[in-house]
Amino acid sequence: MKRWAGIILTVAILVIGAAAFWLARPLFAQTVYNGITVGNIEVGGKTRNEVAQLLAAWQKNQKAKPILLSYESTIFRIEPENIDYFIDAEATADAVWQFGRQGSLWDRLKNIRKAETEGWSTPLTIKYNENKLDSILEQLQEQVNRPPRNATVSLETGGVVPEEEGRQLDVAALKQLVLTRLNQGEAGTGNILLPVSTVYPELTAKELSQNGIKELVSVYTTVFNTEDFNRSANVRLSAQKINGKLLYPGQVFSYNETVGPREKSQGFKEAMEIINGEFVPGVGGGVCQVSTTLYNAVILAGLSIVERTNHSKPLSYVALGRDATVVYNVLDFKFVNNSDAPVMIMAETVGNKLNVGIFGQRSLDKNVDIVTTNQQVIQPPIVKKSDPSLAAGENKIENPGKVGYEVTVLRIIRDNTGKEIQREILSRDKYAPDNTVIRFGPEPKAVQSGKPPDVESKSPVAPLMR
Repeated sequence: MKRWAGIILTVAILVIGAAAFWLARPLFAQTVYNGITVGNIEVGGKTRNEVAQLLAAWQKNQKAKPILLSYESTIFRIEPENIDYFIDAEATADAVWQFGRQGSLWDRLKNIRKAETEGWSTPLTIKYNENKLDSILEQLQEQVNRPPRNATVSLETGGVVPEEEGRQLDVAALKQLVLTRLNQGEAGTGNILLPVSTVYPELTAKELSQNGIKELVSVYTTVFNTEDFNRSANVRLSAQKINGKLLYPGQVFSYNETVGPREKSQGFKEAMEIINGEFVPGVGGGVCQVSTTLYNAVILAGLSIVERTNHSKPLSYVALGRDATVVYNVLDFKFVNNSDAPVMIMAETVGNKLNVGIFGQRSLDKNVDIVTTNQQVIQPPIVKKSDPSLAAGENKIENPGKVGYEVTVLRIIRDNTGKEIQREILSRDKYAPDNTVIRFGPEPKAVQSGKPPDVESKSPVAPLMR
């Protein structure tokens, strides 16, 4: 019995050992495990170096394939070279090689078996210039985005202009779709549909008709330079955003809330604007012309101002004391509909003119005059700068400077007979002057008076001979 028991035990050990060896056999493979793919390319059975060589060769083909984006009937292209895209062949080969070679023995065997039966796709390790990709997507957003347009009443015809739906590109979602396509090595394999959502207007023609808004209460016009493309685009966009805004009695209008942040992602462009008293480039330059034009339409309509700030410098397109500057999250322009009926803002650009009007159920039954008084001139301070490059005593004007102003603006309201029924101070504004800057050279050397300095004399006596 002992002899047979020993034989049986030995056989069992051999069988278990053989089974264990057979099961553990994949752990000692010198190639990538079967069923593993990279970008839909089967790499099972290849060595790590063969995978790296395959990816390096495949990269040339991938870099030549554009990523195609589509919206309606328009096709957009992103060239891989324009975002510095390339496949990191060595890092990807390492990731492929490590599959099934990490973790416990059980986890490794389980992953190897899963790859053989179900397949396993390893994403590419890629590199790209994120700033360049973001810039391309921002440009695409500018082309696709369109703000909604509320129903309005036309200044020219007096008829109702129907509402229009807007559209908004989801840039974050699009970026993820593009990166997924690049990580899968599927550039050029089909169009990516742009994730665009519909933005609905706040006011429809039906709602406009129901509110009975049909009469022009006031209008104000300013002009802008159409050759300044970016600034003109910001003026038009800001006008579109306030156009058709409806205010019920007691409702406060906020320019910043309505126009929103001045960012490139919102369609605004870089243009000159006043910051800390200086004209400098900034995103959204031009939005203050719209707030200023709206301010004048509002005060001419007899509506009450809640918040308004003048610019630090005089403007070319509006009189002193008639401007309204805005800075998102810092300075706002607000007014309240203090009338007993709804009113609506109309804003449109025609050529180089910006027209902003206030519409209501009936025309204004009083006359409004805006008067500027007590205008005072502020002389510019003189700033002197030392300049050693100038000759002694020489002066040179670097900046001639500009005068500043102080003004008081009144609103005078009269009835139809001309009798004054209200007079109020709208604002007392100050516009800072520009400094006069003068550069001056070194002070000239002073000439000493009295006895001239001693001069070394030559003795007529011959030196002693020694």
